Amino acid sequence: MRKLLRNKWFYLVVLALALAWWWLGGSGSATKAPAGAVSVTAAPVTRHDVPVQVALVGNVVAYETVAVKSRLDSQQIVAVPFHDGDYVKEGQVLFKLDDRAIRADIKQFEAALNKEKATLINDKLQYERMEKLVGNHVVSQMQFDDAKAAYDSQVAQVGVAQANLDNARVQLTYTTITAPISGRTGTINVTRGNNVKANDTQALVTINRISPIRLQFSIPQRYYEQVKTAMAGGNLVVKAQHNESKETAEGTLEYVDNAIDVSNGTFAARAVFSNEDEKLWPGMFVNVTLDLGMEKNALTIPAVAVQGDENNRFVFTVDAQNKKAVKTPVEISQNNGDIVIVTKGLADANQVIVDGILRVTDGAEVQVSGIGNQESDNKSQNHKE
Repeated sequence: MRKLLRNKWFYLVVLALALAWWWLGGSGSATKAPAGAVSVTAAPVTRHDVPVQVALVGNVVAYETVAVKSRLDSQQIVAVPFHDGDYVKEGQVLFKLDDRAIRADIKQFEAALNKEKATLINDKLQYERMEKLVGNHVVSQMQFDDAKAAYDSQVAQVGVAQANLDNARVQLTYTTITAPISGRTGTINVTRGNNVKANDTQALVTINRISPIRLQFSIPQRYYEQVKTAMAGGNLVVKAQHNESKETAEGTLEYVDNAIDVSNGTFAARAVFSNEDEKLWPGMFVNVTLDLGMEKNALTIPAVAVQGDENNRFVFTVDAQNKKAVKTPVEISQNNGDIVIVTKGLADANQVIVDGILRVTDGAEVQVSGIGNQESDNKSQNHKE
């Protein structure tokens, strides 16, 4: 038992010595920090032309949506020549209604029109005859006026009969319900054998046009000027990707709202995508990347150097002369998780601490044991917020 205890204490002592050796820089590093100094790695502040991109969340909506309804009342559906979820083209037949009663009405109105036209011919002959006779004083002016009135009245009757026939023919076209737009159908809510109601609250079927398709999202107010400037320069590229896909769809910004939402400080925007492969679907939430152009000669540092929160960001710079860490407040404009663009607080000659930050305090003595390099990374990074 005593032997086991001695072995245990021996291993604990060895572990403690190893930890102390590592903490004091004895891990094999060629450069050792002086007593009391913290060994850190720093990265230089560099300048690059940086693509300015804003990361947002958007919602996919159909380019057009139509709720298909009947214009006739109490007509029975006799055919539904499509299926739920089908792609339909504009003008394609969706529903056929029973048209026998309307066809019968059309025949009746055609007969009535022919009858009124025959009467009109007779009244016209009477009117023309009276017109000659009244000039020769064979008939009275009253008889002529009566003939003219009868003729004019019959012209109106022919017009009424023609209108009734035209209306019946229009009603007949309503018995064939076609797709008003091209797109994907949803669930068919009323099937063959049911009676339809004119402008019922429930649509027979809903069609969504999804190629092209739209994406709507909100942009923070601080980007308003950049967005307007970029739109004035041409098509503004918008990229979209949902979490379940590795593919990115690319579209263009087509619209921004004419007011800022005072409740959240954002303005609505909408982009359009060709969506020929139907990767985007109405109702889908996607990650949106808005490309606002290029920020020239931007001051950049590794994002790992930035500490604090959104309202109080800072970095530790290295005072090369005194070999001390200096807590420096900064403001940043773009951040993609790897590199940030600094707008205030740093200069080109600065170095920022990127490793060993947790052991550093303001004014602490430091020993730079390595210099980070962000040159190759900056040239290929797409910077987002």
